[in-house]
Amino acid sequence: MIAEQMRKLFTFNRWAWKRVFDSVEQVGDTAYREARQLFENSIHGTLVHCMSAEYIWLSRCQGHSSDSLFNPEDFADFASTYKFWRPIFDNWASYLHDLTDEQCSRVIDYSNTQGNDFSLPLVDILQHVVNHATEHRSQLTPILFHMGFPTKPLDYVYFRLQL
Repeated sequence: MIAEQMRKLFTFNRWAWKRVFDSVEQVGDTAYREARQLFENSIHGTLVHCMSAEYIWLSRCQGHSSDSLFNPEDFADFASTYKFWRPIFDNWASYLHDLTDEQCSRVIDYSNTQGNDFSLPLVDILQHVVNHATEHRSQLTPILFHMGFPTKPLDYVYFRLQL
């Protein structure tokens, strides 16, 4: 049941990001890159940070460690960011497709972007990836709301009920 729940959570994660992306697509490029009271200084910076994290954690789960986050300047706009992000969502879905409950307890050894070594059970990493995304979506949605581009509700229950 754990593996199936992780698949649901990652499907939820993609669904919730899509709702945010629908609002972000309406934001002009200047406002998209404008410095704001956000974790990564702008909508663009925050999205690239989140995309980087999802890429890096997948790499770690597959036995590779990445030494750096993506540079926001390497992505011209939201469209190029989203184009790069879509295969990451697909790769997560492929990775999780045949995941078993037993594999969820497997310990993943990895190095963080500062070169420090850590070990965590896969299930904790998977939970973290979804939680990390939820944290940053919760930072973005009030900004988008105040800009006049509110998102549809992002609660898990709406996902499960498909509201």
